[in-house]
Amino acid sequence: MRVLSPKVERVGSFTAQVGESAIWDEGALLWVDIPDRKVLRTRPESGTTESWDFPEMAGFVQPADDGSWLVGQHDTILKFDPASGDKSIFARLESAPSGNRTNDTCCDRQGRLWVGTMPLPQTGLSPVGSLFVVGGDGAADRIASGLTIPNGIAFSPDGLTVHWADTPVTPHQVWRARYDVGTGRPLDRETFAVLPEGRPDGATVDAAGCYWVAAVRGSRLLRFTPEGRLDLTVELPVSRPSKIAFGGSDLKTIFVTSISDGLTPDEKAAEPLAGALLALDLGMEGLPATRFATGR
Repeated sequence: MRVLSPKVERVGSFTAQVGESAIWDEGALLWVDIPDRKVLRTRPESGTTESWDFPEMAGFVQPADDGSWLVGQHDTILKFDPASGDKSIFARLESAPSGNRTNDTCCDRQGRLWVGTMPLPQTGLSPVGSLFVVGGDGAADRIASGLTIPNGIAFSPDGLTVHWADTPVTPHQVWRARYDVGTGRPLDRETFAVLPEGRPDGATVDAAGCYWVAAVRGSRLLRFTPEGRLDLTVELPVSRPSKIAFGGSDLKTIFVTSISDGLTPDEKAAEPLAGALLALDLGMEGLPATRFATGR
């Protein structure tokens, strides 16, 4: 198993409380600051960051094939036009206020949205979160419940395997399951990997089929082979990396969001990059992000 300590650069000047949901789209990195209720678009070449405010905590941003973005709120998903600023409800995850908010998300290879929900901060951590699959018509199908912080959602290159985790309940474990592409449901869940450091947060899969996960509170990224063997550790200058995305013109730049919220003043002084969008290049190639398929 290799351990790397690469050069890590800050991209742009924005510092997030909870940076999350990194995804590469049309030459820019989309991401969110969850408690600040912002969706962000950072262009690495110029370092400029645009931001849009939302009425509730912004759990995720996901580009769609019609040019719109889906933005996670508490019990709903908004459809957002970044050109006009128009917002409308696209999907309802709960019929009444649940005390939850949206969190990690990923599209399967068919363009359906997998999205997790978790308790709002004021309600405390309890197993009231769920996993949903949302289709192009906005219908939400609950596929798992009794979760606390669903995370680490990522699909294999062929789309036949799905990975996910529950960060505090199984703090070092990632699951995988066979994926029924016809129904959008996981089958035969099993343990895929156990993290030696940190807890599983946001994840992605590279062109070789390896699973990358941000080890929050572990100051590193971890890469597991398709068989679940840890083969690479990448050390970072932040203790709470939160999400990984491959981007750039060759999909070889690794972008990492991070968290500054909850750090003590001494910890913030020791981690000046906490909350920043980071970039590093290890010469490894990612996969193009799958856009949400509207009308499917």
